[in-house]
Amino acid sequence: MKHIIIGTAGHVDHGKTALIKALTGTDTDRLREEKLRGISIDLGFAALRLNDELTLGIVDVPGHERFLKNMLAGTGGIDLVMLIIAADEGIMPQTREHLAMLELLGIQHGIVVLSKIDKVDNEWLELVEEDVRQLLSDTFLAAAPFCRVSAFTGAGLEELRLELLTEALKITARDSSAPFRLWIDRAFTIKGHGTVVTGSVLSGSAAVGESLQLYPAGEMVRVRGLESHGSKVENINAGQRAAINIGGTPVAALDRGMALSAPRRGLVSHIWDMIAEWRENITSGTRVRLHLGTGEYLGKIYRFKEQSTRYMRIILEKPLAAGLGDRAIIRQYSPQVLLGGVILIAPSKQSRRLSESRLLLAQALVSQNIKEMIRQLITDIGQPVTTEEIKRQMGYVRDAVVEEGLTSLIADNAVILEGSYYLTRKMVLDWTKQLSDIVGQYHREHPDRGGLSKEILRQKLVLKDRPFEILLTSWQKQGLVTIRGAEVAMQEFAVRHSDWRENLLEKADALLENIGLETVDWKILADKLQLSPDKARAAQEILLREGLLVRVGEMHVYRKTIQNIARLIYDHFTVNSTLTVAQLRDLLGTSRKVALPLLEHFDMHKYTIREGDVRRPGLKLEDLSE
Repeated sequence: MKHIIIGTAGHVDHGKTALIKALTGTDTDRLREEKLRGISIDLGFAALRLNDELTLGIVDVPGHERFLKNMLAGTGGIDLVMLIIAADEGIMPQTREHLAMLELLGIQHGIVVLSKIDKVDNEWLELVEEDVRQLLSDTFLAAAPFCRVSAFTGAGLEELRLELLTEALKITARDSSAPFRLWIDRAFTIKGHGTVVTGSVLSGSAAVGESLQLYPAGEMVRVRGLESHGSKVENINAGQRAAINIGGTPVAALDRGMALSAPRRGLVSHIWDMIAEWRENITSGTRVRLHLGTGEYLGKIYRFKEQSTRYMRIILEKPLAAGLGDRAIIRQYSPQVLLGGVILIAPSKQSRRLSESRLLLAQALVSQNIKEMIRQLITDIGQPVTTEEIKRQMGYVRDAVVEEGLTSLIADNAVILEGSYYLTRKMVLDWTKQLSDIVGQYHREHPDRGGLSKEILRQKLVLKDRPFEILLTSWQKQGLVTIRGAEVAMQEFAVRHSDWRENLLEKADALLENIGLETVDWKILADKLQLSPDKARAAQEILLREGLLVRVGEMHVYRKTIQNIARLIYDHFTVNSTLTVAQLRDLLGTSRKVALPLLEHFDMHKYTIREGDVRRPGLKLEDLSE
């Protein structure tokens, strides 16, 4: 079955609620104050089944200017609007304001209803309709059908039902295969059931037993039960009105404007960049009200440096959960004048300038070019990014659409897949150039060192850990770099440096043969190997890394000296069961200051085992017996 959400719009007391009751039999004024005052204050809801294949969910909104916040809460998820104008009053202030808001929200389908026709004669009715048609001539309702109706007498109701059916059939059904999303318009408790929230399902579907994410808090909630227009159901789909019994969240923690969502979709921030269409002149720093979905958010708007007011930033007083391309209304804080409409791009970056990548993303968003949106989104993120993260930042676009876009971009060679990460071709080229520049400069400044630390390189490239490792592996496979331990060198340099390193190891092994227990610092290496101070320091690092020198406390000891001492300890234990620091000192003819760190070294490497003040043979000594 196809489900469509219809919203009413129009000035106060123009017969919106009476018309809904005449169509559906449901009185959408549920509050006692509404009954007493005879006007709608909050949102009302009804259902109208037009045939076996089509059901309309109707959202009745208040028309009084004092309740515009509630009106906007009801229009955020509608597919078709009924603009209702009383024949006896004609066009009024909220008629114009509601119409402007509907246009800014991007509503594309509607029906114009001239109500209360029983109160006027035909001549007057013709004049009113002429005025209305002139008002709508440059709007999305310019070619909309007109219906003349009286809720009191029933005149025109059947014609209105037929027009509703005709228009609803033209509308593409909301996507039930897209990620689930519902803006909460009511939250309450039912005894024996717990917390219930209601709203219009904007996209996707949900079933009893599933888990959804509550935004902006981000906590997971379980769907315990579902209703649609008073009937219990096992699942709900896009375009339906729904009541959801959720577990794990008290009603006090819920409010209108929050959203239930498929997990890990959309973004949460209190600072957003946006594309704006203004109806009034705007000053940077103006305090405003942003209306998105069913929520109202207070904040201030600011201009970017070197940009017009077409692109602006809003800093809100509380976090907003939204998706790429969400449309919202901006009103002045006080007086509450309509300022314009905006399309949200993404949470703001730490810059007062709009980046080129963010601007191109905005332009792709306006043109609704999915492939270009994905490409510019990856560029704007500025890091190699996974499929799941792309889907999250694309908001509530169907998974298959995102995947098709990525596949097409790869085929076009515009995007490259490295491991599980996507990058644009330009990003890869830029990072590869940076790699060459950074590591090349290091080689020029330190020609005697084997390479640059991987961690330092990662930080200079401003890459996260996992993407960096994947890119580094790719560069290695391409023959651009050589990775040795924790260091990276350009391949060309590594070949030359390898020859020098092998020559160094061979010379050092021969010249240090009789060095004994003397600590081998860079000065000794400079003397014995005839090296400059810088080269001697680099040589010391290589010898330590290759194990030719062993760090023992504050000393650097030649490895064969360590092996010889291990043999002495082995021989000692052939006739003794224990070894003390004093005994090792005497065996080596050295001082306690040298003997103690040596024994600690042998303890650490399992040659000896410490028991109080003595040592006993360790497992490694057994290897020396072979």
